[in-house]
Formats: sequence, C-alpha cells, structure tokens
Amino acid sequence: MYNKDKKPALLVAVLPIIVLVLLLSISIIILDCDPLSGPSQVSLLLAALFTALLAKLHGKKWDNLMDGVVKTVSASTTAILILFSIGMIAGSWMIGGVIPNFIYYGLSILRAEYFLPATLVISAIISVCTGSSWTTIATIGVALLGMGNALGINPAITAGALISGAYFGDKVSPLSDTTNLAASACNVDLMTHIKFLMRSSAPAFVITLIIFSLISLFGSSSAADMSEIQAIQEALKTNINITPWVFIVPAAVGYMIYKKMPVLAILVIASFLGLGCALIFQHDVLVGIAGSEGNIMDVLMRSLYGTSEIKVGEPSLDSLLTTRGMAGMLNTVWLVLMAMTFGGMMESAGFMNRITEAMISKIQKTSSLVTATVLNCLLLNIVVADQFLTIVLSGKMFSKAYENHGLTPEMLSRTIEDSGTVTSVLVPWNSCGATQASVLGVATMSYLPYAFFCWISPLMSIFLVVTGLSVRKIKKS
Repeated sequence: MYNKDKKPALLVAVLPIIVLVLLLSISIIILDCDPLSGPSQVSLLLAALFTALLAKLHGKKWDNLMDGVVKTVSASTTAILILFSIGMIAGSWMIGGVIPNFIYYGLSILRAEYFLPATLVISAIISVCTGSSWTTIATIGVALLGMGNALGINPAITAGALISGAYFGDKVSPLSDTTNLAASACNVDLMTHIKFLMRSSAPAFVITLIIFSLISLFGSSSAADMSEIQAIQEALKTNINITPWVFIVPAAVGYMIYKKMPVLAILVIASFLGLGCALIFQHDVLVGIAGSEGNIMDVLMRSLYGTSEIKVGEPSLDSLLTTRGMAGMLNTVWLVLMAMTFGGMMESAGFMNRITEAMISKIQKTSSLVTATVLNCLLLNIVVADQFLTIVLSGKMFSKAYENHGLTPEMLSRTIEDSGTVTSVLVPWNSCGATQASVLGVATMSYLPYAFFCWISPLMSIFLVVTGLSVRKIKKS
C-alpha cells in the first residue's frame, strides 16, 4: 500500500478526502460551529498536512509538494484581490446611498407575487451583460436581498434565485472568464461553445424560472403587507437622501464593462465613485455616522476597510445597512487560502490524477463518460476549491477520453461548464461558495436547496446524453 516505486493505491488517494469530510462533519455538524469563522479553515489545513504525510510515504519530496501548493495558491491571487474589492464596493455603495436607493425604488415596483422570478431574470440579465456572477451578486444582488427581506421572503430563497440567475448569466456570457476558460481549455471556438452550451442551460433556466414562479405564487401568504413596505420606505427616506442621481454610479460601471475594462479595475473605481456619492448626496449620513466630534474623511475611509452602520430605526434594515468593508472578507480569504493549500497538496501528490484515472479506466458508454466528468468536476470543486482550477484540470484530464469516444471538444466544454462552473457556489469552502455566503450574509448550506439552476444544470447535461437528445460526435472523413 505504501510502495514508493508505484503510484498510490486508490484508497490512499481517497483517504485525504475522507479525513476532510470527517473533520468538517465534526466541527460544523457535531460542534455546530460557524463554518466561515475558523472550523473549515482548520479542517482544510489538517487535511493538507495529512495529505503531505501520505505523499511522503510514497517518496514525494517536501519541496515538490510545497511548490505545488505555492502554484495553486498563486492562482487565487486575482480572486483574493477581487474579494477585497467587493468588500470596498459594499461599504462605499452603502454609505453613498446607491444600495439604499435601489431598495427604495425597487420596493415601489416589485411585489412578493412575482419577486423571485423577477430576481432570477434581473440577475441573469445583468450577469450576461457583465460576464461576472461575483460582480452581479455584490452590487444589485445585495439590494435585491434587502428588497426580499422587506417583502417578507426567506433570505435563503432570495439568495437561491440570485445565485441561479447570476450563474446562468456567467455561464453563457461571452464576457465571462469561466466561459472563455472552458472553451480555451477544450480547444473550442467561443461562440461554438456558447451555442452548444445553451442546449442544456436554456432548459435548466426555464425549469428554474417555473419553480421560482410557483414558490412566489403559493408562498405569497407569508409576505409583508403594504403598510410594512411603506414603513420601510419611509424609514429610508427619513434617514437617507433618496435621489435617482446616485444611479450614475452603476451606469458608470455598465459603461466600463461595455469598454471591457478589467473586473478588478471596475470594482476599485466603482468603490471610489460610491465615496463621491456619499460626499455629494449623503453628507448628513456621514455626519450622523461620524458623531459630533468625528471626522467625515475617517468615515469614508472606514467604509472601505471596516464597519459602517446606518441606523434607520427599522430592525430589518439596520442589519442590512451595516457593512464591514474589506475586513468582512478576511474570513473568506482565509478559507480560500486553506482550500487552495489542500487542493495544491492533493494535486502535487498525484492523488487527484489517481482518482480520475480510476473513474475513466472502465468507462465504455458516452453517458458514463459524461457522468464521470460531472462527478469529477464536483469532486474537484470540493477538493481544489476553485472553479478555474476545476475547469482547467478537467479539460486536461478528459480531453483524450472524449476523443477516444468520438465526441467533439464542445461536448467536453459544455459538460465542464454545466458542472464545474455552477457547482462551485454550492461548496461552502470553495472560493465561490465562501464569497457568496459572505457577501449575502446567507450560509452556503442555507441557500443550496434553492439554487435550483446550479444543481439542475449538471443533471440536465447527463439527461441530454442519456436520452440522446444532444450528443455531438466527430464526423468521420
């Protein structure tokens, strides 16, 4: 079992995953700890050390293992910078009045009877236009969550609608980094990839829309009445300057996206535009937060990195109008780093390749190959905890197998997008799952049952192949 001259046994390769699941179960389920506040991070680090021990027993050198970890962690640098930028934009858009104005005007238009399907469609449209689920959820998503709370809708269900729409848009947008990466990793033309991807994504989205429409139709009895909505609007109007001029900021973001500026640059610029709105339109809010002897400039700076609170006298709104800036992202960043450490150790130890080989070795049917790809993407999202690594590694692992089965490359790219991109947000310690839970303030396991598109999508990919409705084979000359 520990022969240094042979590749690791399958049991050895799977052991670190078993250990990780046990550690997470003990800390989160049995001890009932908050997964983002430390237990998940410690569990991932201990599992990484256990992986290193097994790798050493198989003759792997410590330096080589650490090189793999460093490369994996380095790949998350951009994601970490975006996380901090999301913290900045949340704080500046809150004290700048952008998000409160979204909530105020949104409550004038949206009603509980159609709020969830409207949320799904709105987030999908914005995500298609921006190419980024993270940006969509961090901006309009936070405002829609506030509207849902005001309407008396369970935040977990609202978060599920938001995430479903945002990840549909992210998945099919030509501006999306994951869409471009999946096409590139499988050597497929981008538009060919998107057109073929719509065969599975469109039906999954329609099913999701029907489900949320039914939930809104039959769950409206628990919604807030108009007097409660009017009270919330009045509280916002009394304490915050309600003006459509603040929407210049999201309009500017839309223009920068149209000009295809880097996402990181857009988020940072949008943060400072939010501060400009605070100085121009929300001076009284700044004075109220600063206090009689406070400094307004200190309030502006603190909104980017620390806690800012806007008190409006409505308990349901006071918590929503409290932000933690960059500091609010620290637990998420810590989790991402530990997850990348574990994933890098599994990859450099050769355990991931061993597991994948075992999955592919006895596959004979096309449906079995697609199912194995879906399961592999889910496993990678759990183990390496990053959708970008999942996409790249899956493309590398399965490209030859798809070719041997006579399947076109877009079959692989579609399957990877149907499973690798969308299931990342369902894993609490994955960079996507941790980020959305932190931004929305809703635990991953709470919104998971309602993120219908994210788990219907991989099932749809398998269904289309099993039924033969959408299989594309290489044409023989």
